Amino acid sequence: MKTQVTKELLFNYFAGRTTAFQKQLIDEWAREKDNREQFFTWLEIWESQNPQYVADVQTALSRHQMRMAQKPEADETSPLDLAVPVLRQPWFRWVAAASVALIAVSGWVYRDDVMNEKYTTAYGETRRFTLSDGSEVTLNANSTLKVPRFGFGYQTRDVALTGEATFSVTHTTDDQRFVVKTNRNFEVVVLGTEFTVYNRERGGKVVLNKGKVQLRYQEGQAPRQLMMKPGDLVTLNRRNGEVQLRKLSQPENASAWRENRFVFEETTLEEIAHLFRENYGLVLEITDPKLAKWTVSGSFTARNAEELLESLMEGSALTYKRTGNHITIPNPTN
Repeated sequence: MKTQVTKELLFNYFAGRTTAFQKQLIDEWAREKDNREQFFTWLEIWESQNPQYVADVQTALSRHQMRMAQKPEADETSPLDLAVPVLRQPWFRWVAAASVALIAVSGWVYRDDVMNEKYTTAYGETRRFTLSDGSEVTLNANSTLKVPRFGFGYQTRDVALTGEATFSVTHTTDDQRFVVKTNRNFEVVVLGTEFTVYNRERGGKVVLNKGKVQLRYQEGQAPRQLMMKPGDLVTLNRRNGEVQLRKLSQPENASAWRENRFVFEETTLEEIAHLFRENYGLVLEITDPKLAKWTVSGSFTARNAEELLESLMEGSALTYKRTGNHITIPNPTN
């Protein structure tokens, strides 16, 4: 029966105090994908407590790239010996090999996967989860949230969002900020609150349900800040950089998708077509430009794209034709 790999055993391994059998056991355990995250988490904790053990990653990367470009000599060091620690320990050779194999072999291709844990959703899927600091997140369809694997909750609470998500942020005793970053020149800074962030190709939106958040954004070359209050909806125009602020009587409707509800308030069919593309990967073609400006108001419950489409068509007396992922809505007068 194999010995269980525990935190204490790994700490002894990092310190070079394990037997040959234990080293082999840990090596086999750490090579399994399901255990890799736990390995690096405990490694990061051990290194923070033992800062004198530092790997010279740049030197390791340069050495590895040279090996890739040149034919190795017979007496050259094993390809697994890729790192140069300040104080070389037996455990570090495998750790360096694992790190550099993930980071250096393909030109840092896997660096993002090593440094961040990714939560993703497919078209038509929503997902709820709790982060290690206790904050709760609901991720809308076709979205990705990146969370740092190391230091999250005590060194940083910065996350990166592509798509749409609702956050219920836990307040910490040391008032640590929680920051939602985007790749669209805006970010949301909070202490403890509930809000929804939308970050897609068409633009950005932030809706505040509870608490207070600071919105940081770029207007031209100038950085700007805006303090939001409950009920505020801020829309960021992707094309001209303009920011619009308005009050919502029911801000919770912005995240009704968490309960499979879609609330429209004079929403044009053109806007709804964007929703189908972003959330379900479906192309909604409205043949008449005037028809695209028709508005829809009301609350619709739908567990998938088909249910939502049927409800919308029934409520507006329209028809549609679907071919694969392409849906055509003709003018009702035709």
